[in-house]
Amino acid sequence: MTFRVTARSAELFSGLVAPRVEPGAESSGSEWMRFLRDRVREKHTDATQVSTVYVPDPHGTVNAVVAVSVDSPGDVAVGDVFVSVPTGVFAVFVPSGTLADPIEDVWAQVDECVMSGSIFRAYKEEVEVVTNTGEVELFISIVL
Repeated sequence: MTFRVTARSAELFSGLVAPRVEPGAESSGSEWMRFLRDRVREKHTDATQVSTVYVPDPHGTVNAVVAVSVDSPGDVAVGDVFVSVPTGVFAVFVPSGTLADPIEDVWAQVDECVMSGSIFRAYKEEVEVVTNTGEVELFISIVL
């Protein structure tokens, strides 16, 4: 289990919503999320990566936006929603090779770090990035 801490600049995303999800390997690796990633890739054929932005609301519900990064609200595709991820501090996880599924691997590392007290999640927007070649990077919002 290794991670690095980084500051991430604000970013705007355009994509499709998966309502009321539990952030983690089970939801991220589900057929539903794979379906949404495939639809976003079909719509944005020039995109090299698709991100899943986990957005908590004040009621404790988390919605996921499976999306691509855009420069401005004017770049949001027809039928898509957009979400802005503010500047923040994140723990960044990449697959360690411990598990065969890279998405499961990064989420297992997060769970281990939280349980051991290595990181304290801020439970703000979190971003999972999956490239077209299958590389995964997970940005977990943390409290310093």
